[in-house]
Order: sequence, then structure tokens, then C-alpha cells
Amino acid sequence: MTPDPITIMVQYKIKKKKLAKATSAISEYVEAVKKNEPGTTEYKVFQDENDRTLFIHVMSFSDKAAKKIHEKSAHLKQLKKILVPISKGKAVYTSMVQMKLVKPQENVDETKKGTSSHEPI
Repeated sequence: MTPDPITIMVQYKIKKKKLAKATSAISEYVEAVKKNEPGTTEYKVFQDENDRTLFIHVMSFSDKAAKKIHEKSAHLKQLKKILVPISKGKAVYTSMVQMKLVKPQENVDETKKGTSSHEPI
């Protein structure tokens, strides 16, 4: 059984006048992650539709070793050097696990044979 991936979400705001600098640095960074981190199985960056200064990074790692490689990477250190001074407040990190979907159980007592569960009985 393979372990669940490690998924992290990071959310932060950038000063409005520094958006171009931030988007350029983030773009370079994501390319570096894709080229140099095979254990980073997903890396996506989003901006809030109504507030372009709000960024959300969602990343998944195959295991703890891949996460550690990411955290110690030169490209992450470089990105932080650029973003920390132009950020508003601190970044918020959230560790996430994928929800295990459960099969909905039909209540057999309430439905008559041959009728849809969406029709009145």
C-alpha cells in the first residue's frame, strides 16, 4: 500500500506595487520545482480572482524525503528572499489530507421497489 501524498497549502499576500516582481519570481520558481524535484508530484499556484495580491500555492510530495528536498532547495530559499520583503503579513501554511470518499448508503426501508429515491413515495 502506497502512503498518501503529503499535501501543503501556503497562502500569503503581496504588496500591490510589487505584483509584477512576485509573479515573475514565482514563475521561475515553479519551473525550477518541476525540473529539479521529481518527488514533488504537484505544484500549482493560484491568485484570488478578486484580489490579485492573494496567492495560494498547493503542492504535493510523494513522501517525507521529497518534502525535505523541497524545503532545503536553493530555489525555495531564493523565492523567500524575494517574496518575504514584499509580502503583507506572514504566510499561512496548512497541511492537508485528501478526504476519503464514502459510498452513500441508500435507506432501503424508505424506498419502494421500482421507484427512484428522488420521487415521493
